[in-house]
Amino acid sequence: MYVNVFIKNMCTKQLLSYETVVHAVAGAAGGVTAMTIFFPLDTIRSRLQVEDSREAKNTVTALKDLIDEEGILSLYRGLEPVLTSLCCSNFVYFYAFHGLRTLVKSESTGYNALRDLTVASIAGIINVVLTTPLWVANSRLKMQGAKISIEDRKYLGKHPTYSGILDALIKISAAEGWTSLWSSMVPSLMLVANPAIQFTVYETLKTEFPKLIGRQELNAVSFFFLGALAKAVSTII
Repeated sequence: MYVNVFIKNMCTKQLLSYETVVHAVAGAAGGVTAMTIFFPLDTIRSRLQVEDSREAKNTVTALKDLIDEEGILSLYRGLEPVLTSLCCSNFVYFYAFHGLRTLVKSESTGYNALRDLTVASIAGIINVVLTTPLWVANSRLKMQGAKISIEDRKYLGKHPTYSGILDALIKISAAEGWTSLWSSMVPSLMLVANPAIQFTVYETLKTEFPKLIGRQELNAVSFFFLGALAKAVSTII
């Protein structure tokens, strides 16, 4: 009994530690900052995927046409729900990852890539299960107001107009059932491996790269390139 209480208290202390919360907040803030900067490119990508026009467009042409037709603010249409979803998603992921890794590391010593990959995968699954409804609502919101095909417009016509992410969650749940909020969970779970591999590669590089160059500390530029390299590796794999 005392052993169970001790283990429970130890797990609670580690999972609710200040360091875990700091990592979660930093991850959420970093994701929000990056998305805010590059959101116009994401808007263009989404528009190119659903445009009714059959004319092939490159990114620059699509960007110019969108600004001319709908104004420069159209590049940031739907930013708020995306940031809300991303902030929650990153917070959950980094909180789960660092909390679980701290818990596991207390039972072992040294760096272990396989252990981190497993922890990252579990954190990814937790993230998908908890935040999929936000991304489903976000997808519906993002499609509103876009120039899309007649078939897609008929499909969207079946759904009400949403004023925000909370309104979308309520209306989708009421009209289609609460299970529809997790309609994209299975394909999302299949993609869990990508961020898990990315984070594991990044952690490995962060540990081994200073040894390779003979420095104990890395600067911001080094962290940036290590992150980019980790993303490239996970995408290729």
